[in-house]
Amino acid sequence: MNKKSLLSLLLFAASTVVSFATIHIMPLLTTDKWVGVSTAIPMFIFMFIVLLIISKMIEKFAKPARYVTLAVNAIADGMAISSLFMHFGRFPAIWQAALSAAGLIGLFALYLAITYIPFARKHYVISMIIYALMIIGAISAWCGTATQATKAMSVLTILYLIVFIAFFIPLADNAHCAEEHVKTVTYFSFAGLIVAVIVLAIMSDGGDLPLDGLAAADSVGSSKKRNPYAYAPYDSAAASATSLTNPKYNDNPPFPPLKPLL
Repeated sequence: MNKKSLLSLLLFAASTVVSFATIHIMPLLTTDKWVGVSTAIPMFIFMFIVLLIISKMIEKFAKPARYVTLAVNAIADGMAISSLFMHFGRFPAIWQAALSAAGLIGLFALYLAITYIPFARKHYVISMIIYALMIIGAISAWCGTATQATKAMSVLTILYLIVFIAFFIPLADNAHCAEEHVKTVTYFSFAGLIVAVIVLAIMSDGGDLPLDGLAAADSVGSSKKRNPYAYAPYDSAAASATSLTNPKYNDNPPFPPLKPLL
């Protein structure tokens, strides 16, 4: 494995481990679901501004600043994702998070092995796009068919795919040395802000958008996906109460059918 590819793998692996560890540390620090995501977004913005200033004005500190930025962005990723699982009321088990991290790192390493195939080197853009689409498709399918026990794990994996792609793209950058490659990877790591925005959007949508089977609630009080372009469904508890007090609604629609004019 060449040095550039190995550096990419190490940076992604370190970022993934830090992020996933942060996800499970956050519940020990706060029970407020808004703390993680509301802190992560300003962290991304602050580090981006600081990195730009240092890179332009204090170049001798640019190199360590990039590694600090990678670490802070990884922590911010974990903080944002932790808010989502607090919102859902369920976190993936530690062993599930570890398995997910190992799987993503393994998929990253697998492509580095594929780069030794002549076709992958000659047509690297096509090869990377195909590989990325295959991974996205496979994990999306898994997320859609995951069982109750693995739902949180699948959500974590598909959400972190954004960070995976962010580290994956710079594999083919035109860096001449490690410093140039780290610079590119560092700027791509701000894609974690997309993760934070997605988490914020889910949590802000009325607070009732957990994925099917993920929220820790019973069948009466559980939230479901809502189609904003369709009529809102009646609350199941209210509907049950109505059917008890008005037996005529047990088997009949709320409005009688219209009689034909002729």
